[in-house]
Amino acid sequence: MNKMAKFFYAALIALLATGCYNDYDDPAELKLYTDADFTAEGLEYISIKDLKADFWRTTGAGVGAVASWEVDEPLYTRGKVISSDRYGSIYKSVYLYDEATESAIELKLNSGTYVFYEAGRELFVKLEGLVLGNYRGMVSIGAKSGSTEYSNDNIELPLMVMDHVFRGEKPGMTAADTLVINASNYMVVDVEAALGRLVRFENIESKFGTAPWGYNNSFPNYFANSTSYDVNSKGTLNGQTWYEIITGTPTWAAKGKQDDAVKDTYFYGSAWFTYDATDAGENTNAPAGNYVVRTSGYARFINDPIPADGTKVDLTAILVKYTNSSGRYITYQLTLNDGDDVVVK
Repeated sequence: MNKMAKFFYAALIALLATGCYNDYDDPAELKLYTDADFTAEGLEYISIKDLKADFWRTTGAGVGAVASWEVDEPLYTRGKVISSDRYGSIYKSVYLYDEATESAIELKLNSGTYVFYEAGRELFVKLEGLVLGNYRGMVSIGAKSGSTEYSNDNIELPLMVMDHVFRGEKPGMTAADTLVINASNYMVVDVEAALGRLVRFENIESKFGTAPWGYNNSFPNYFANSTSYDVNSKGTLNGQTWYEIITGTPTWAAKGKQDDAVKDTYFYGSAWFTYDATDAGENTNAPAGNYVVRTSGYARFINDPIPADGTKVDLTAILVKYTNSSGRYITYQLTLNDGDDVVVK
């Protein structure tokens, strides 16, 4: 844990301790905020849906462009936490969902957010002074970035977090918090409106092979030392195959048996799940019904096996989007909260 993270935790714990134990003999409960606390300060509520719409309208940015909007009005928003960074796939972020407008957004914070901002907890965010940014089609709430390559950055300073992020009640997760997509509705669901939401894909197929859309990547697709390796690759890096690098185990390459490589494939990298792979066509953008699960190397479940080719699963994940800088090669990606969120049928 770096010094900044340690300072963040120490300061936040001190704040919580002060709120809970301001009187040793008769400790007060930790304050849980409501809309009344913010309207009393003269702040105006804006829904997550309207906030995202204002971002696009204000910046006039293209989907893949680096674009920022520093909020200079006394606004606040709120939403229920629908994500968890406990298992490392989601990192330094929470995703907030507003049931009233069926819209969600990423709030960029520090690591270990699940300790203080657990799933099912309502959070309020004072927006004035924060920066909304776009990264390859995804809008998020964060701080001003020191790099021209990024639209915004994480809100890492503890005092800044305390000034802008406030815990509300914990109604808990309900069925309404999860959008359900299946073979009967995937063609009609507005995935753009659902970006950032928790989605359950029912009875979707795990697919191994080369997708004709995007960059013609083969899936499963792994990443090691910034070099891409897929299940069809016979290349090596420093004398090792991609499979040896990922698993540390001598493999099919040494034996000349490529088929062995697809028997054990893991979530680290990218995996393809689909309702209709034949509908892919020769497009630059992934057609409806095709999604890529992207898993960070920091996730605790990177060594969990991807369901075998053709296996049907129920899969629950945060729906996100990724394009190139020109806004082409759109791929709808899925970020798992936990490896257990993939259930083989």
